[in-house]
Amino acid sequence: LGYMEQKKNPIKVLFQKPEMGTILPLAILMIAVAIVNTNFFNISNILDILRTASFSFIVAVPITFLMSAGGMDLSIGAITSFGGIICAFCLKAGMPLPISIIIALLAGSTVGFLNGIIIVRFALPAFIATLGMQYVVNGIISVSTEALAISGFSDSFKAISQMRVGGLVPMPIIYAIAIGVVGHIVLSKTKFGRSVLAIGGNRETAYLAGINVTVKQILVYVFVGFFSALSGILIASRFATAQPAAGTGTELTIMASVIIGGTSMFGGQGTIVGSALGCILFATIQNVLIVMGISTFWQNLIFGVILLIAIFIDKYRRKAGGEE
Repeated sequence: LGYMEQKKNPIKVLFQKPEMGTILPLAILMIAVAIVNTNFFNISNILDILRTASFSFIVAVPITFLMSAGGMDLSIGAITSFGGIICAFCLKAGMPLPISIIIALLAGSTVGFLNGIIIVRFALPAFIATLGMQYVVNGIISVSTEALAISGFSDSFKAISQMRVGGLVPMPIIYAIAIGVVGHIVLSKTKFGRSVLAIGGNRETAYLAGINVTVKQILVYVFVGFFSALSGILIASRFATAQPAAGTGTELTIMASVIIGGTSMFGGQGTIVGSALGCILFATIQNVLIVMGISTFWQNLIFGVILLIAIFIDKYRRKAGGEE
């Protein structure tokens, strides 16, 4: 009977694949752009798209864990900026590069920990709590930098993101692949990953099954803060400048990438591969606007439409899977 139902509903079966919400629009977009602009598939352009996607994907990996656990975080853009600014301040103070990076990562992790404590321990809505934290962190950045960028870094710091493997592949792509592979293994193959999915599926059931729900939820927020700060450091290295607004606006784009990639915004389902495809989709759209000479003012409109589509796809996928 199940076989016959699948034969009768191929579209339903297709949309049950979590990554399908990204694969279809990405394939259609690439084909359309390739027809209009034959230089789109130039190796340098493709690497540029992947490098842009890498900065988002580094944050999207822990966000996939967080959303799989039923959480959300609107402060990731602010933490991204914060990581780059803290690292820059430390370097300007004469601290060694490794120490500066560690301090910046600890700063990001601390913000993530505070988010976790506020949301999990005090049972505040994640939307409001992380939005408030976004304002707090952005306020700290504005006061400490007077809204001015920090530059004048050493070659060793700039090499972190500007160096290319084999003289071709930018280092951020390598970092993103490594983090993505580890994230995929942890989420899909380990006890911790299964616990995260279980918490997102049903928090009470996960607790009754012996999972330390509180600790794992807080830990995921710490991971989000850590990798957001790491992304900020890499962005500062890439542009040789720590910008106070480096991560501004990335929170919704990254969460949209994760959702359209197949991670449920209601928890219980997550895919690192889908999140990678989602980040590539948004980076491709951004690249297409530039290559085709379309005003970047259209970018927010297009991203907003895609976010709405992602939500509908997520709802349909859940309904098709019998979750609603």
